[in-house]
Amino acid sequence: MKNEEPMEEEIETSENKEQEYLEGWKRARADLENLQRRMAETRLHEQAIIKRNIAEPLIMLGDNFTSLIDHAPDTKDPWTAGVLHVARQFDQVLQDFGVERIDTTDIVFDPNIHEAIEEVEVESENEVGKVKEVVQVGYKIGDITVRPAKVRVGKIPSPKMGEGGGEGREMQLIPPHPPACWRGTFSQNRRRERDNNL
Repeated sequence: MKNEEPMEEEIETSENKEQEYLEGWKRARADLENLQRRMAETRLHEQAIIKRNIAEPLIMLGDNFTSLIDHAPDTKDPWTAGVLHVARQFDQVLQDFGVERIDTTDIVFDPNIHEAIEEVEVESENEVGKVKEVVQVGYKIGDITVRPAKVRVGKIPSPKMGEGGGEGREMQLIPPHPPACWRGTFSQNRRRERDNNL
């Protein structure tokens, strides 16, 4: 009996150490998997930034194509038809590169993807704060905004002089002058923040 007690203690100690080693191995494996996932996400983010920097001048070229097509005198003209064909090919190149147009119509204004240039009065309160018109198309690659869409945003109509005791003061749910993050500085500031987080 005396010999059995030390043996039982040794077995218990061995089992405890085995459990500690197993738990340590599980933690190390989880840490490795988390590290690998973060590294993969970082690589994808860096690749998207590189693509964005390449896509920006290409998008400006695409704007020129769009302007040229909008002012084309006759779409049946062979020269115009050729330009349209090249423009379609160019759009396909952007798509293959991962560049997508930002969907903007009738959605709530989002400073991450929109740049408000003006407010327009709307008839319904449900339309307040929503994008009512796209002035310039925006683009993105994944979750990175290449160029925010320039838009007009709905606001509540201003009461007429003397109505409701408002003395003609404008009722706005959106500031009368869009803040800096809505204007041209948005894309630069947002870009620097994302790049610095790498």
